[in-house]
Amino acid sequence: MKIGKFITPLLIIVISLLLLGPGLNSTASAAMRKTFTPRISIQNQYDDNIGLEAWDENSDWITTVSPGLSLDFRSPRTSMSLDYEAGFSFYRDNSSRDNTRHQGTGLWEQQLSRHLRLEARNTFVRSEDPILVSEGLIEEVFRERRVYHRNNGQVNLLCEFSEKSQMSLGYRNRYLDNQSSRSEDSIGHEGFLDAHTWFGSQFGIGLESLINRGRFKQPEGFDPDDASEDFYQYEVSVLLNYRWHSSRLLYIEYDLLYQDFDEPEWDANPDDFRVHQAGLGLNLSLGPQTQFNVEGGYFVQDPLNDHKRDGVKFDTDLNTRSERISLRIQGSFGYDQDYLSSENLGASRFSQAFGSLDYLLTKNLRFSTSGSYRWVDFFGEDNQDDRDDRKDEVWRMSAGFSFSFWRRLTLSLDASHSERESTDRTVEFRDNRIMLRLTGAYPIIF
Repeated sequence: MKIGKFITPLLIIVISLLLLGPGLNSTASAAMRKTFTPRISIQNQYDDNIGLEAWDENSDWITTVSPGLSLDFRSPRTSMSLDYEAGFSFYRDNSSRDNTRHQGTGLWEQQLSRHLRLEARNTFVRSEDPILVSEGLIEEVFRERRVYHRNNGQVNLLCEFSEKSQMSLGYRNRYLDNQSSRSEDSIGHEGFLDAHTWFGSQFGIGLESLINRGRFKQPEGFDPDDASEDFYQYEVSVLLNYRWHSSRLLYIEYDLLYQDFDEPEWDANPDDFRVHQAGLGLNLSLGPQTQFNVEGGYFVQDPLNDHKRDGVKFDTDLNTRSERISLRIQGSFGYDQDYLSSENLGASRFSQAFGSLDYLLTKNLRFSTSGSYRWVDFFGEDNQDDRDDRKDEVWRMSAGFSFSFWRRLTLSLDASHSERESTDRTVEFRDNRIMLRLTGAYPIIF
């Protein structure tokens, strides 16, 4: 499998713009608002465990120079934003680790007709930082400090039959190139179809479905016994809604997932399984800037050749913001899966808590902080042996200040602590970071 040869949604965006660009310019150029913002950042970071080692921690100072740019286009029918940043990193004591980072995001929304809209988005990261963080949460942890490529993309057509009925058909892509002899590469191709409609103002129904093809590529010398199996994933969800007030929604959801692995023909004990999940939820709008959601239910994982696992699931989420404060509190537990990631550890039972606060102290000074905790009990692929299933506990805490001055410059100071404890002692780590960053940006509107 040539895993590096695939079409990403970012490429689809570029091709579509080339095809539709003349038409867009002729019909909307007069009303289009365009903003181009070049920027450059200089960052100095101290990291006391650059390799996330369980033992023999190695610290270093990392200086990064990051030129970047963003483009933003707005018109009555078109919305597009692109952002790209390169990072030239220099290690004080480990110069052999010097490298170039890249990260980019793209978003495009095009109103094709009165009822039809095209949406496309893509994110790309090339980095050697083993902790990948998104919105304050640890999204992924790599077992060594080595360059990797991560790409996530989506493109879909949204058809709005009326204000109360819509359907979305699309494709998602999830790609990982580890560039490591210890880790697998992976790619997921997912097609999805979602439909939602309301019968009057109180009752509604939703149907969501997907088919996901996951494939793995092992580096040369990788132990075949540790290789992950390619799979197909099929999932269907049914949602029943009841709204008795414009700001109060009660819903019931049932979800069925089937995981179909590509086992060899001689394997008489396939790892395939089904997952049933049912839940009852309540969504409340507690004001123009405050949303609250709570959901409880039950899950059952039913493997074909292993014992069932079941348990309670729960999720609650509170978001609120004002002119100066933005606050989020989230807690959940239940069933989860870890496929197409850097470690590909499979199905699990988890508990998680997260909180973040952003506070504008003065017109130019901002304070932000976040904290998260996650406990995961991985089921493992084979419970016929005597080994213990892996259990992880992961913490992350961060806080920082940013100060804007002279209209174009921003100075920020951030500190973070990340930690993982595990029954697999080789993946444990503690990591502390302090970062000082100066950014200059100059928006140009035309």
